[in-house]
Amino acid sequence: MRAMTYRASAAVWGLVAVAFAWSPISAAAQITRRVPIPEGTPRMMVAPFRGNELGLGPKVSGQVIDKLTSDIPIKNLFVIPQKAVCDNLKASGFSCDSTPDPITSKLLATQLRADEYLEGNITHDAQAYKLETRMVLTRDNSMVQPLPDLSGAKLGDLIDKLSKDVQDARKQLADERKCELAVANGQPQDGITAARAAILAYPQSTIARVCLGNAFLATKAPPDSVIAVTAKAVEIDPKNRPALALLADAYKAKYDAQKDTAALDKAVDTWAAELAVDSKNLKLVEDVTQKIAASGRAARAKPIIIQAVQDNPGDPTLVHLKWLILQATKDYAEAATTGEQMVQTDTSLADTSYFVRQAALYALIQQPQKAAETTAKGVAKFKNNAALWSLNSQTQRLAGQSQAAVDAANQAIKIDPKSEHVYLRKAQAEMDLKQTDSAVATLKQAVANGEDKGNVGQFLLVLGNTAYQAASDTANGHKPSIPEFQNAIAVLAAGDTISPTPQAKFLMGVSYFRVADLAVRQNQSDKKCDLAKTAQDGLLNAQIYLPEGASVSTQTASQLLSIIPKYSPAVDAQVKKYCK
Repeated sequence: MRAMTYRASAAVWGLVAVAFAWSPISAAAQITRRVPIPEGTPRMMVAPFRGNELGLGPKVSGQVIDKLTSDIPIKNLFVIPQKAVCDNLKASGFSCDSTPDPITSKLLATQLRADEYLEGNITHDAQAYKLETRMVLTRDNSMVQPLPDLSGAKLGDLIDKLSKDVQDARKQLADERKCELAVANGQPQDGITAARAAILAYPQSTIARVCLGNAFLATKAPPDSVIAVTAKAVEIDPKNRPALALLADAYKAKYDAQKDTAALDKAVDTWAAELAVDSKNLKLVEDVTQKIAASGRAARAKPIIIQAVQDNPGDPTLVHLKWLILQATKDYAEAATTGEQMVQTDTSLADTSYFVRQAALYALIQQPQKAAETTAKGVAKFKNNAALWSLNSQTQRLAGQSQAAVDAANQAIKIDPKSEHVYLRKAQAEMDLKQTDSAVATLKQAVANGEDKGNVGQFLLVLGNTAYQAASDTANGHKPSIPEFQNAIAVLAAGDTISPTPQAKFLMGVSYFRVADLAVRQNQSDKKCDLAKTAQDGLLNAQIYLPEGASVSTQTASQLLSIIPKYSPAVDAQVKKYCK
């Protein structure tokens, strides 16, 4: 790409310089003719052809110039002499037998005031010559008309046939230009008429079909109308970029209107074909890949963007696009690696969105330490971003750094007390640190600062259930204890106060019963009033909350409620005996 840009830049300066030394009219008059060019005569340039033998390309293109000049009257077409083309090439730093790249060809044709130009490729082997040519519009070098491929043992026969093909192809040009102007001037119906006339004049026309497709778009014709005409253009010339672009977008429009998944697949395939024509065009790669990704067919975009990155190493735009595509295709590990490469290529891409996405990728591939490192880098760069500090709290906790998670949450709250989910994240870290009272206080702050009560209540229910399960666990020699169940009750009660649920009430009822059971058993040896009161209070609350939460487990609630009357005499006796 850099080489092409350099050559094109050199061509600009060379072409400008030669303009002061050569006039297309005067030079041609001195070299090839003695009559003036009529005003308004179209001009054609023949660029030096490519050839597989030394000197073959320029030789054949020169013969084509001579043949066209001989066959076509000057009033119909002025074919720019080979010397004029050669002089301009030399002024641009090229040799006369070099084949210019597409950008240079357009610049050369523009400077020589050509309306269109021929590009060609000639090969020769022991059996025959093969000649491939195309006619290009100077005003828009994406508008290309391929001419029939020719082959034969006699080069002269091929050149004779090419002259006829050029004359046939040019029959469409006047009407095709009328089409372009009509569409540009807001008269697409006139454009449709002109384009059809051009196609009638030259049935293999691609450029008139492109214009017809644009005219159909301007009239808001159904997608199938655009598809029919541009598909034919692509059939004639599979590398016709404007036709491919129109065809892909028409398929996408058909999908949007009819939800025809086959049309969507054809759109993606056509975008891919468009990109294959010009895979070095970075803007095209970006545009096409984004369209494919947005279509929901990101998997089809993946090989395209990977190849583009390989062809253009170090280009930050393409690496960024690859990062996004890999996320869309759920290639999380590869995406995480690409993300690191991306910000090394261009540090400006390490914005807040990058740190959020990159941390999520590490979390998805079970690398919590890397996720925490990523968000730590994020808050170091964006010190006043509360959302990043809140995310850092979450990643630090997942990495096992509970106190660091609390500290990060506090920093987020300091910057913005209403930062999304920050209190929930802080409370979770405090629960990990077994700071239940602090966690409950934090969640009450969450509600006060606008956090949804339902979210907070559900959060506390989850925490309370976790605490209840931990209290009930008997694995590895663990013995249930009164403080553990009381801890679960505190969390569940806080949640039920904020957002009442049958689940919270049920777990509270069961927990109160367990407290009462443990207290009455323990007090058989401890003989303490506070334990007796704890048992009595537990039974009372169990009778309150179990019926309210019975819908969660009717059988369990019924069993416990039927057992409580059997406990009550023993508990009452302990209270009477030890609480004097």
